[in-house]
Amino acid sequence: MMNWILLLMGLVVAVVVALMLGGLMAPKQRRVVRGIRLPIRPDEAWPVVRQVDGPPRWCASLPNMHVVQEQEAVQLVLDVLDDDNVVTGQWQLAVLPLSESGLIPQGEEQTAVASLVVLAEQSVLGNPVMRMVRSVDRGAGRVDSFLEAVAQQFGVNERATDVSETIGRLVSASRSSAD
Repeated sequence: MMNWILLLMGLVVAVVVALMLGGLMAPKQRRVVRGIRLPIRPDEAWPVVRQVDGPPRWCASLPNMHVVQEQEAVQLVLDVLDDDNVVTGQWQLAVLPLSESGLIPQGEEQTAVASLVVLAEQSVLGNPVMRMVRSVDRGAGRVDSFLEAVAQQFGVNERATDVSETIGRLVSASRSSAD
């Protein structure tokens, strides 16, 4: 009987050590860029997206946040807070105009027929065990939940997708046109 107890304790210790070592090797910072397409104009989507300063009734799973910077009807930067109001990350929300052929570059005169709501989350996690758990979970849980809740406010049943490449191309194009 004593051997079984020792074996069980050894397994528990081995799992904890594995989590700690894996977490120490996982990066402390994480950036997730997700987006969702809405069949409405950006000026109609913005008021719903803007409600994040304090959890809106339709998405109670949001963490505590406060607005750091706002570019009216285009972009919102928020600090993500833990239960002790310590900043643990940042959200950057943008509502981008879409035409029939895709993203409308900034400054171009086209009529938007839809919106791309983009949410980039950058978070820092110090606890190695939690970093290990986060590295195994490749999903973007609360980011996807928020974006899908925004879509449901407009009766749209879409899934959030990774838009980091799309946003990267848009930023590169805007930099090259500025040169």
